Amino acid sequence: MGMPNGARVHGLLLAAGAGRRMGMPKALLSREDGQSYVEAACRTLIEGGCSDVLVVLGARADEVQARLDAADLPQVRTTRCVDWAEGMGASLRTGLQHLQQLSTEHGDTGHEAALVHLVDLPDVGPGVVRRVLEEGGAPGDGALGTALARAAYDDLPGHPVLLGQDHWAGVLASADGDRGAREYLRVNPVQTIPVADLATGADVDTPADLGHARPMRPDEVFRDVGAVRAALGETGYLADEGLGTVTYLAHALSRPLLLEGEPGTGKTALAEAIAQVLAVPFIRLQCYEGIDATQALYDWDFPRQILHLRTVEAVASAGGPTREGEELEAELFDQRFLLARPVLRALRESPCVLLVDEIDRADDEFEAFLLEVLSTWQVTIPEVGTVTAQTPPFVVLTSNRTRELHDALKRRCLYHWIDHPGLARELEILRTRAPEVPEQLAEQVVTLVQQLRHEGELIKPPGVAETLDWARALQALGASRLDPEVAASTLGTAVKYREDADRVRRALDRMLTR
Repeated sequence: MGMPNGARVHGLLLAAGAGRRMGMPKALLSREDGQSYVEAACRTLIEGGCSDVLVVLGARADEVQARLDAADLPQVRTTRCVDWAEGMGASLRTGLQHLQQLSTEHGDTGHEAALVHLVDLPDVGPGVVRRVLEEGGAPGDGALGTALARAAYDDLPGHPVLLGQDHWAGVLASADGDRGAREYLRVNPVQTIPVADLATGADVDTPADLGHARPMRPDEVFRDVGAVRAALGETGYLADEGLGTVTYLAHALSRPLLLEGEPGTGKTALAEAIAQVLAVPFIRLQCYEGIDATQALYDWDFPRQILHLRTVEAVASAGGPTREGEELEAELFDQRFLLARPVLRALRESPCVLLVDEIDRADDEFEAFLLEVLSTWQVTIPEVGTVTAQTPPFVVLTSNRTRELHDALKRRCLYHWIDHPGLARELEILRTRAPEVPEQLAEQVVTLVQQLRHEGELIKPPGVAETLDWARALQALGASRLDPEVAASTLGTAVKYREDADRVRRALDRMLTR
């Protein structure tokens, strides 16, 4: 199945992100051959069969533009997304609006499409693009506008995504935040085109991903307890047998996982590691005193609604069409004005990992609301309808036990208490997470932290997070061993109360001479 005669497919490259976890925009990263990621992605789209490429710029746009200018690619043009920080949805809207304008100016309707691609997929080459275009292009004269297809890597949907012109308006209406076209693709029939024999589709999100293997499928990660522990270990999270078992069972039984323990023992990090292993979105709901369902579910973007009202009034005053009553109300409560909060995002963006952090800080009413959502995996928005998760998210709840949780919530979850690790395990964690720390220094730091926990009588004993911070701080100062003077000067990385700091300083000589 090929492209209809006269059809044009515009490559639409989203390259606006700041790459915060990478420390720089991914568009500016360099490959081994010296090409920037943005240049290489443009060449991939052109060599794969796109007639031209539109690159959406955002963070450090001038620098990215300079890279493209130096590459001398006449088929490439750019546009800038002013609200790129809102997420992929904003970039996608900017790109499609630009293409719509060009299409209108040129009188092209019905036989155009956009092939949406991301700048941070370095192993996706022209072969993938070519296959998606050849197999995804709808047959028949002018029928390219109806095409809706995307690449699939071992049955996992990915990019590039082929959007026929008939679908642009629908995507523009639904694209929001980091979802991009996900909501539109979820509710419309999409042709998936297997390309796993050509590429992994793995994205580059952190420095560790520069050479990252393909994302693992859920059935690979959760094959057995050993597979779970091994997969988590590849991210640097070392789970013991008990934690590995309860994580495996939470997936097998489709139950939320409730983790309790002292701060700094790795509760939050487990949820992040699971999301990293599965290569799915990580969504965090941070609980606090006074949080209610509105902060967790959704809200309406009142400033934009008011702006829309004023625009409608201005158009009507100028003699344009008027909209009143139910029509205007439907416009005001359209999806584009809906601000999705973490719980709604988790239901929409499944599969994903939802972290409900420090649930003990919320009140009984919020706990009851959360229990209902965890039981049904759906919420109802009066103006929109019911949103149901196609795949229930993997839910991790954490608690520091500032209050007791209700039995009903506990019954819904699988429970595990995470304690501070022993000396050998904590040393293994430090070696894994901070391999740059000298061996002698690592052993001394872990030994001292263990002493502080067991005999320091501290208000807040240091957790594993503080152990890592302390070791990295010492290494950054060039220390190769721990002595009382350097330990005292860096104590603030591990001890967070003045009374604890005074108590530890008095005991450092004794503890370090053992």
